[in-house]
Amino acid sequence: MHSTKRTASERLFMRKAYKGFDNMAFQLATTQQQLQAAQKDLERTRGRKRRRVEIDPNKAFAGIKEIRCAQRLAAGENITDSETSEEEESDTASCIDVAI
Repeated sequence: MHSTKRTASERLFMRKAYKGFDNMAFQLATTQQQLQAAQKDLERTRGRKRRRVEIDPNKAFAGIKEIRCAQRLAAGENITDSETSEEEESDTASCIDVAI
């Protein structure tokens, strides 16, 4: 088996090449970490999603039911007809009639 010995300049070149690749890998990992941190900061600082409240044309102002419905839709929740009817029942049940 014939082994070739490398010269001092070849060994120096190989050490510098390995060191260069290590530095590049370190810089790449650092940059990727900074990018992920910046993306998380961007997501955190973005405003909340807003949705226009659908108002009954016969009313002057939006009611609590309409506002809550719009908030749920903006959050991405699916609202069924049974949930809206339950809200109507709970709204009427929470009213207190006072006779003077």
